[in-house]
Amino acid sequence: MDSSEQPRSKFLEAGQMVVFWRILHMLIARYGNQPMGQALVVLTMVFLNDRGMPPTMSQLCEATGLPKASVSRYVSTQIKQGLVKEMIDPNDRRRRLLVQTKKGKEEWRWQIKTLDRIFSETDARVNQYDIDAFQRDPEMLLARMKTTVEETVKASAKE
Repeated sequence: MDSSEQPRSKFLEAGQMVVFWRILHMLIARYGNQPMGQALVVLTMVFLNDRGMPPTMSQLCEATGLPKASVSRYVSTQIKQGLVKEMIDPNDRRRRLLVQTKKGKEEWRWQIKTLDRIFSETDARVNQYDIDAFQRDPEMLLARMKTTVEETVKASAKE
């Protein structure tokens, strides 16, 4: 790797880490300490619904690679929260499709808006980071991470 590529690579790694860190904290601030499997099931369900393909429980198991008992528990939570409802498939009455409710669609819009804000803010912040300074002073990095967490929690709680 030539020397002009190294700072760009460090910049991209730092940016990806900041985005990942902020997304995790946004999810925890909004939804509590839910298992990552639940987040995977929810995102898969939303993704498929958004494309006009509401999944069945079996399809979610296949798409996520999670056991049926786990997927069933996660979907049940979504149903209780009013984010998803079961609907009988008009083409096969034995199948139950998992369809996003109006409340679920509003939540999806909030997630997209929040992710857009995270990406925009990260873009601005990573440009300000002195990656070499973080490597020399881990305390500076920890302080920045703490501030980021606090900002994310406050922003998620407001909406």
